[in-house]
Amino acid sequence: MTFVRNAWYVAGWAHDLTDAPLAETILSENVVLWRGEDGKPRAAENVCPHRFLPLSQGRVRGNDLQCGYHGLTFDGGGVCVDAPTQDAPPTNCQIRSYPVHENMGMIWIWVGDPALADTADIYDLPEYHQDGWGVGFGDALDVDANYLLLCDNLCDPTHVNYVHPSTLGNPEGINAPVTFDDKPWGVLTERFTLNSAPTGFVDAFGSYEGRVDMWQRYLMYTPSVSIIDFGATATGTGSFEGGGEGRIQVYSCHFMTPITETRTIDRWLHVRNFLAGDASVGDGISDQFRNAFAEDKIILQAVQGEEDRHAGRTKIGLDLDASAGLFRLKVNRLLRTEAPGQAAE
Repeated sequence: MTFVRNAWYVAGWAHDLTDAPLAETILSENVVLWRGEDGKPRAAENVCPHRFLPLSQGRVRGNDLQCGYHGLTFDGGGVCVDAPTQDAPPTNCQIRSYPVHENMGMIWIWVGDPALADTADIYDLPEYHQDGWGVGFGDALDVDANYLLLCDNLCDPTHVNYVHPSTLGNPEGINAPVTFDDKPWGVLTERFTLNSAPTGFVDAFGSYEGRVDMWQRYLMYTPSVSIIDFGATATGTGSFEGGGEGRIQVYSCHFMTPITETRTIDRWLHVRNFLAGDASVGDGISDQFRNAFAEDKIILQAVQGEEDRHAGRTKIGLDLDASAGLFRLKVNRLLRTEAPGQAAE
């Protein structure tokens, strides 16, 4: 297995979690999520221990979840609190529950050791909550590939010229240097393209008459959260840290949840520093991203298929692989901590 279990993953969009049970598969585990009448999210394994009907086929009763077969009812801790036709539920009638938390419009779940779950460890983007920044919610991109292939892609600014030439690519920056740094939380990969013609995205959402300075900063957090900080400012007037009249900055946020070893859901959203109150701008950004991420999906699914077909074959490495290689090394360290001898390729 390549899954880091002691980590927070996104289980779904908060707006999708209502008073109806929601079935999800996370790290190959079948989970049911529900929102009680108190508004709080809850999660448990998706099976009734009586006849093994998935609890997602039941219904929410107050804050609890009732099986749709014989009415056994479970609380958020997985304990059976009611068994119709008898005075008390069997003492051993219990299922596994999972710590969950709501933040940034998403439901986060912890599938590892519950004693280690700390909501302070959940990723949070400060700008998401700040005035002057607009938030746009994207999709749940379903990709038939291992989550580490998506992480490789999101450590790599060099691929955009070839996979996304019309939106994010920049022919003038094709040989711009790429640097990377080892961070306590993961890997930071950066590329700065100075005094350049704007990319298609910058041209669409900026208001520049001349050349620009652009940045791409890929913040890849273990095990599978990626924040891409990118933007532009008129040449010589600022950077990602500030300044620059008409400067545009976008955080493209990716929260990748491994479903199985060969399937991943990437829930994405974006946060921008311009026209924060104009929902149509957010929709326009989402449309551009949707096209670009569909291009990524085609590439990554093809790579997964060929990895399966060429299992055991050694790959050729390039200098541009360094940041992705470092990230995989850090994931492997986490895997070995959880299960000595376990490691991802």
